[in-house]
Amino acid sequence: MTGPLSFAGATGPAGARTPAAARVRKVMLYSHDTYGLGHLRRNLRIAGHLLASAPELQIVLVSGSSVAEYFPAPPGLTVVKLPSVRKVGADQYRPVNARLDISLVRRTRTAIMVDAVRRFRPDVLLVDHSPAGMNGELLDVFTAVHDHSPSTRVALGLRDILDDPDTVVRTWTEQGIYSLLADVYDQIVVYGSRDVFDVGHHYRLPATVADRLVYTGYLAPGTTRPRPDAGGTEPTAPYLLATAGGGGDGVAVLAGAMAAGATLGMPTKVITGPLIDDEAFDALRAQADRTGGVELVKFHPQLHRAMAAASAVITMGGYNSLCEAISVRVPTVVVPRSQPRLEQTIRAGLFAERGLVATVAAGPDLGARLARAVLHRAPAPPTEALIDLGGLDRLRTALLVPAPGRGAEGRPSGVGDHVATGRVSVARVAGTEGDERPAPDRLADRLPA
Repeated sequence: MTGPLSFAGATGPAGARTPAAARVRKVMLYSHDTYGLGHLRRNLRIAGHLLASAPELQIVLVSGSSVAEYFPAPPGLTVVKLPSVRKVGADQYRPVNARLDISLVRRTRTAIMVDAVRRFRPDVLLVDHSPAGMNGELLDVFTAVHDHSPSTRVALGLRDILDDPDTVVRTWTEQGIYSLLADVYDQIVVYGSRDVFDVGHHYRLPATVADRLVYTGYLAPGTTRPRPDAGGTEPTAPYLLATAGGGGDGVAVLAGAMAAGATLGMPTKVITGPLIDDEAFDALRAQADRTGGVELVKFHPQLHRAMAAASAVITMGGYNSLCEAISVRVPTVVVPRSQPRLEQTIRAGLFAERGLVATVAAGPDLGARLARAVLHRAPAPPTEALIDLGGLDRLRTALLVPAPGRGAEGRPSGVGDHVATGRVSVARVAGTEGDERPAPDRLADRLPA
């Protein structure tokens, strides 16, 4: 997927300003990818939609994923590979290549991105999820934007839910993220709906930052059930599909799904995710052999098509998985993760309140409880009246049709000023992932009025 850093059209004097409302021709996407597949898959979906609707665009995706090769890049996309790291604890990362030092890897990742900004000079830089990047690796990138491409519009793309509000507010306060949002970001794009989860309210964004929020709706691949893959790669009989996202966790959910399929007498297709470790995969393989009627694979390139062909889906509560399941209106049972973040628990609860999914808590006798939930789960209602799935089109408008007054000239204080004053400490900056704490018992406890 990677290509040489030869960016067509990246000419002209460094630092030359263009009008803020000039036509967008070059977009750079940043995906830190320290855990799972969600960030990579979401950014590939965004890039694919932008290129399909505006083929003249030049798009560069900068990704740290260790499994990017599993996913074909949309035609016209250039992928720049960063050295991969794995999140091993709160604010702690380890290189996937154990022979390398994390400080060297961080400097290398930053140097690659700075070089890309200098040579590509994007019209839009869309940062995924982590405002300062992995351990603050974007701070020098923002300085490069200021020095070499000051007309670049800097946008932050956020999932509908990051974590419970108290945790996000505490983390962003401690790490100086509110200052970063105010001084660096021209736009904050939320891949969700305000009526589902009000990011500005729950995460206590100041008015000057909240004014830059754009809610796109959810980034679903489509709102109709697509046909299964050509060539009959999906089973022809009704089947139960189980998936656990990237596979870094969720083994208990997949094991419970196999037990549920056996109880219901349904063939079961289990997609573990490519990040599952060998020992866990072997244990699931042994269970599948004992159970019978189970197809076990690590990866499916078009997960929403496999969902569309299923009679029911059992999944964890990740953003992409739920967008795909509800977009094809397949009966869905969710076993959300509650550690180290409450993101999935909150999302699954909010979706269940709207009648989009059923939820089952992890714990003892999971297989039997999943079987009962699948048995009683009615077909999904028409989703259009319950949730907004038109996020890709609105995101395209938000990125390619800039709001008046944004851009270098309209930035409150500027990237260079922010970084120069040191208002964000690299040592303190990390994403909101990995914060260990007990889970509250009730959804209402996590969502202040």
